[in-house]
Amino acid sequence: MKPQLRPIEEATQSLMVNLNNTFENFKPEPGTELAKKAVMNVIEGPRFMLMLYGGAGNGKTHLLHAASIELYKRGLFARVMDFRDMLSYLKSAIENPEKNYAEILAGYCFADRLILDDIGVGEKQSYDFCDRILDTIVCTRYGRELLTIMVTNRDIDTLPERVLSRLKDKTTSYLVLNSGEDYRPKKEKT
Repeated sequence: MKPQLRPIEEATQSLMVNLNNTFENFKPEPGTELAKKAVMNVIEGPRFMLMLYGGAGNGKTHLLHAASIELYKRGLFARVMDFRDMLSYLKSAIENPEKNYAEILAGYCFADRLILDDIGVGEKQSYDFCDRILDTIVCTRYGRELLTIMVTNRDIDTLPERVLSRLKDKTTSYLVLNSGEDYRPKKEKT
């Protein structure tokens, strides 16, 4: 039985999505077709982990929002988390003894569904911390077969070796290049 969730219009802020960013509204550009298909496939299973990578502005975040919206329609809550915000929150927990760092990190590791946007963006100075957190989250979630959808503009060859190994496991994961061009310069004023 599907849990009773409030109307999606009321849950927009909790999900951290734009309701216009649905699969139906995704306008595929050349190079984005596999990305959309992979997101839809990971929602259906049996594979449970996905990393989309590629340049800026080619619809990766739109697809994360679409995944969150689709899951919500199925009675499953999955907030779209900005990885930079997550890292900031974790860093503040390290510096503040009133916050429980281990408990906060465990929340990300053990959530039933996790959707992460912009892994590694703006973190060049702290790749060590970024990579340790990413490694912990991916390895923990992989071992428990928990739905995990992530996107990055980062060169995937710079990701931690253990993370890449799990993402390259074709029985559990998708590692998909979104090679579409940045659509933002093509947008017209309305």
